Amino acid sequence: MIERLVRSVRELSALTPDELASPSRTRDRADCADALRLELDCPQQNLTSRERAVLARLSDELEARDVDAASLADSLRAARAVLR
Repeated sequence: MIERLVRSVRELSALTPDELASPSRTRDRADCADALRLELDCPQQNLTSRERAVLARLSDELEARDVDAASLADSLRAARAVLR
């Protein structure tokens, strides 16, 4: 599962904020949110409190009704850094 999340975060973090907010990326954002939800809910994941906080912030951004592209881009960069 973590591989799916890492792949989604990498792909989305390579996009510009305008591309991230595009309706054509709705499915990509939803796929990343699904993978993230699975990781955060998995009791076997040994996430530090910092890692969990970064991923929870990304989850909030991905689940938001309105996409704040700049904030989402920041969250994706932070998540990419902790998922390395």
